[in-house]
Formats: sequence, structure tokens, C-alpha cells
Amino acid sequence: MSIRSLLQNAACGLAVFALAAIAGSTAPLTAQAETIKIGAPIPQTGPFASDGGVMEKAIKLAVEDLNKAGGVLGQQLEVTFFDIGDLSPDKLQAAAANLIDRGKADFIVTGYGGFGPDIPAFCPQGVPFIHNDAFTSVVDMMNSMGCTSIFNASDVEASYGKVMFDQLMALGHEFPNKKLAIVHGPYEWESGLTKAMADAAAAQGWEVVLNEEVPYESVQWQGILSKIRDANPALIHIEVLDAGLTHTFLQQYFDNPVKGAVVNAGYAASVPAFGEVVAQGKAEGVLGMTLSAQLPGPEGDAFVKKWQAAYNELPPWSLAAQLYDEVNMWAAAVKTAGSASDHAAVVKALKEMSYKGLTGTLKFDDRFKIPTNDASQPAFLFQVHDKALKPLMIGTRKTDDFIMPDWAK
Repeated sequence: MSIRSLLQNAACGLAVFALAAIAGSTAPLTAQAETIKIGAPIPQTGPFASDGGVMEKAIKLAVEDLNKAGGVLGQQLEVTFFDIGDLSPDKLQAAAANLIDRGKADFIVTGYGGFGPDIPAFCPQGVPFIHNDAFTSVVDMMNSMGCTSIFNASDVEASYGKVMFDQLMALGHEFPNKKLAIVHGPYEWESGLTKAMADAAAAQGWEVVLNEEVPYESVQWQGILSKIRDANPALIHIEVLDAGLTHTFLQQYFDNPVKGAVVNAGYAASVPAFGEVVAQGKAEGVLGMTLSAQLPGPEGDAFVKKWQAAYNELPPWSLAAQLYDEVNMWAAAVKTAGSASDHAAVVKALKEMSYKGLTGTLKFDDRFKIPTNDASQPAFLFQVHDKALKPLMIGTRKTDDFIMPDWAK
């Protein structure tokens, strides 16, 4: 999966207020009288379709479970998906027009909706909207525009950078030195997360021996890998959200790895598009992270079984449980408000509630985001082991041992 177009659109979308609403096709899941309508702007086609497929499955599963349990306030739920493709500003404006103006949706939900263009598209509508963009600039935009009906169901990139470094230090692994090499892409998630990681490392006495930004269009890994090998770091972190580029980096690195060095592939390791690399055994021993996932225990285990029964696969660590929680948190807010169409009351309930979900306790702060910590929604640190992602840390809690891969010995 290439993410460069998404992030380029995000950079442009932060300053774009499109005026035209463009018609598009929708795909209703159910259609019956006396329903509550949900709108889901997700990428069903294009370079982000693998993520969009997870979003769609998670939303469908949540809606089906709620409907089987009698619906919300005695009404069945009807979800309409709108394909936002490359996540450009015009696609987001079209989504708002179709889902809200024409479709009369009382709730909008997505995993990520453009990292910027979704805010001006949906902010004026006043309809409760829960997304998972996780960018500081998006949260800043939400608040500067006074978008009191839009909620970011995660923390932001800088928080995850610090948390991830702290998790690495808590593994109990004895690093041969305190040298950190960082390679990152040019966009906000990559640069913001790695800056926070570098700051956290420096605060713990580490030296950042390389902090290289790479352009997506013309990455030449050999020169960067040469710099890494010359610096002899004990920890190598690559934060490039394009799963294909991350895979290429790893394969070229494995040809001549730094002995004793740990490699962390960041968030790219948990995205669905990287799953094929993991399943083929091409990333064994590499570390990675995700913002949130189903916590271990009866509820998490039941969710995994439910997903397997519905889709004949394990749920991806990224997005699956998160989207399931977002739909169910909104449903709980509707029950508190007493009406799905009273948007102000639903928004008030969302602001005030602490919802215990699969990924933790969801409680929005005064900036309409969810801080990541053990008491709320902890981040996960993984290691690829036996062609699967094995959780090593959930928040500050160690859940398994790090295994030094053979290629690093």
C-alpha cells in the first residue's frame, strides 16, 4: 500500500475548504423503515482499499451485533458506505453531501478520513463524527474551527513516539550501546512521531546518531543503510507508512545487518497491507506498534472468535477493534441521549461518557481526543514471530519476551 497520496492530500486539505458537493455512489447495508442511519466514508477503492476493507468489516460487524440485540432504542441501524478513494478534499465534500444532506445520517464513522480534508467537510454539519486520524494538526483544526461534534478516537503522533520509546526501554533487553538511528518519511505522522521518539531517547541518555528524512518518490536505501552501518546503532527505527517501502528497506538491511541492533518498523508493521510480508516470513524479529487493539481477556477473545466466524480470518491488529468500539460508543451515547436525531444531546453524552470497549476505556479529553495510557487506551508494541505479530507491551505492561532474531546475532 502506498500512503504518499493520502499524506499529500492531508497537507493540502488542512487549508482547503471545498465549496462544491460532488455526487457519488453509496452502498447500504440494510434498508428498512424506522431505522437509524449511519454514514461511513471509507476508502473502498484505490491505494488505501486494504485499510478500507478492515473499516468496512468492523463497522458491519458492530451494526449487525447491535441489530441482533434489538437495535438502539428499539430501532434497527442502517449503514451506508461512501467510497472516498484517494481521500482528496473533493471526495470528502462529496461524502458529506451524500451521507448527511441526502442520506440523513445521524452518525458518521471512519478509521481515517483524509487527515485534514474531513474536518472542513463534516464540521459545519453538526452530526456526531468519530474518526481515528491521530494527527496533531487535525486535532488543532477541530478545535480552532469549533468542531464540537467531531471526535478523534485516539491520541496524536507525538504521544505515540514517546510511548513507543518507553516501551522499548521496558522490554528488559540489554542494548549494546545507546545509539539510535531514525529514518522517517516527510509527513506529519512520521516526522512528529520520530521527533518525539528522539526527544524521549535523549532524555534517557541516548545519542541520535542518524535522523534521516526520506522522500517517498526517490528513496535510495543503499546510501542510508551505509550511514546506519557506519554509525553502529543498537536501535534502528524506520517510520515510513508505505508498507512497500518499509519492506524494501528491511530486505536490503537484512543483507548486511548491524550485529546486535534491534529494528523497529513502527506503525507500518501493523497495517493490513504489511500482513502479507509478515505472513511470508519476510519480517521475522522486527518490532512494530499500533495505536490500539483488542485487549486480552474474555471480551477480546470473544471479538476475535466473532470476527473469525464472520470473515474466516483473524482480525487485523490495526483498525478492527477500534472501529467496532467507535460504533458501540456512539450507540451507548444515543441510549443516554434518548434519541439519535438529537445530535446535540448525543454529542454531550459522548463528551461526558467513559466507555469501556475492546481497546480500553474511551474518554475524550477537552481537545476531543483520547489520551493514550494504561487507564484509557494503551498502545501496543509487537514483535514479528512465527509469521505473526506477537504483543510484547500493552501500554506499560510487559506481556511477552523480546527474542533477538538470528539475523541480528
